Amino acid sequence: MKRLLAALALVTASPALAHADAIGQASVAASGAEALIAELMGDDAMITLGGKAFDNGLEQELAADPKLKRAYDANPGLKDHVAAGVRGAFLKILVRELPALRRELGAIVTTDMTSTEIADTLTFFRSPVGQKLKTQVYASMADKPSQNQEQMQQAAMAAVMSSLTAEDYPALLAFGASGAAQKMQSMNPKIAAASQAWSARLIDDHGTSLRALAVKMTADFLAGKK
Repeated sequence: MKRLLAALALVTASPALAHADAIGQASVAASGAEALIAELMGDDAMITLGGKAFDNGLEQELAADPKLKRAYDANPGLKDHVAAGVRGAFLKILVRELPALRRELGAIVTTDMTSTEIADTLTFFRSPVGQKLKTQVYASMADKPSQNQEQMQQAAMAAVMSSLTAEDYPALLAFGASGAAQKMQSMNPKIAAASQAWSARLIDDHGTSLRALAVKMTADFLAGKK
């Protein structure tokens, strides 16, 4: 869960922008913020990250629990059986709970951005360069989900820079020089706090049931071998 949180916090840190300057923009900004968050946090991308984070977490757990590792090693197929079932349950929970995180992040974006800034950011991330940027960021995070947030950012930027062509730079530099992009870092604490609270709720609400599922699937597998 914590590794997934780091991934989410990195990706959702992108829409970090300026304070709204007119109450009349609220409904327009809210609609645009919803579209922007959906663009940055699509189900397919989150499922991929969630699956990678789960697999990485399982390997870390085995490294820290020699008894569990010995049990898996002594029973070929047990690890895959348990992992498949718990991963599937975890990803269903993730997809079910993501709308709540999107709403919270959307509220932050609506409060801290003007409708124009939201629209400009959405336009960038829907452009070929923005899509390339988003794809590279996701790929970098999925490749090494055990990294901390700073490491993810560095790896993602290295991957992005290596993939750019001369045609990509004008659009990227223009967006990078915008007020919205310049304020991205200032939004990170709010995004991180909301993501951490959401992750904590997931752990509190579903951690026990996922652990119980792993125990049950282990028992069922071993009973089937008798």
